[in-house]
Amino acid sequence: MVLDNKIINEFINQLKPGKVIDLQLGGSSVVRIKPTVIGIDLGRYLLVKFPSKLNPGDYNDLLLSGVGVIVRFILEGLNGECVAFSTTIQQVLSAPNRLIFLNYPTRIENRQLRTHQRKKTHLPAQISQYKSVDRLTGNCIGGYIVDISARGCQFSFKPGNGKSGVKKCPVHIAMTIAGMDEPLIITAHVKNNRLENGHMLVGIMFDESSLTKISVLLDEMAIESE
Repeated sequence: MVLDNKIINEFINQLKPGKVIDLQLGGSSVVRIKPTVIGIDLGRYLLVKFPSKLNPGDYNDLLLSGVGVIVRFILEGLNGECVAFSTTIQQVLSAPNRLIFLNYPTRIENRQLRTHQRKKTHLPAQISQYKSVDRLTGNCIGGYIVDISARGCQFSFKPGNGKSGVKKCPVHIAMTIAGMDEPLIITAHVKNNRLENGHMLVGIMFDESSLTKISVLLDEMAIESE
């Protein structure tokens, strides 16, 4: 449990505008909504926007000043962390949008989600839903593997105009490895994606059939780094 104000601020500063959080209302695990972060006033409050797809009237008995809530959100990165804290509603505005002011937390809990440590890298790669023998086919997306572990990786690419994220589906990854004549092709599954600083970051989990290849690759990367 984190109590140090400086460390709390470091966690809260990662709640950038546009990030969706999980908000558990009134201490009930049944009533949970997914508001969007609008802004933060360090030490004073967090400001979130009520989901537009929900009817505010259904939550009038819970969206009141002083009502207790639990905030949860995921921090992506090498370790992957789930962050949570309890607080109370400071104020609710109904116009021009339904906005919720949450009192600033005084303590935070965090736990690591990934059991496999990720290694930073910059491997050129492509992903596609299709392949033929030893090469990718179809609509290939070019980018880089920015971190990798024994079970998954994070793929980064710069989306063009009008392009969105990558849907959750099976994919093939072709990694360009120094010293290898042909790319290393891995079977995997897209688990999530998000836009950050103009780049799309795609969370990918390797298929069981590819784990031996990845194990060999990680061993070679460890040798190169020594």
